[in-house]
Amino acid sequence: MRAYRVEEMDGETVLASHAVKAKAPFEAARKAHGVVVTLRGDADKWVRVVELTDRLPTRLRPGVLEFKMSAVGAR
Repeated sequence: MRAYRVEEMDGETVLASHAVKAKAPFEAARKAHGVVVTLRGDADKWVRVVELTDRLPTRLRPGVLEFKMSAVGAR
């Protein structure tokens, strides 16, 4: 499992931050907030997931991903 920092965002302001271990960034966001996430788009309230690793990010494996929380699939 990889280590991630999951930040709940409002615009560019960090509202909350969580350390999470997960297999994938979207899974880390789901674990931290308990809801299904989708790609951000233009949402004002969103989730930033930062992979905490020593490997350099690439185009196919970015180090920072942006998601929005979806009401569908909430638990």
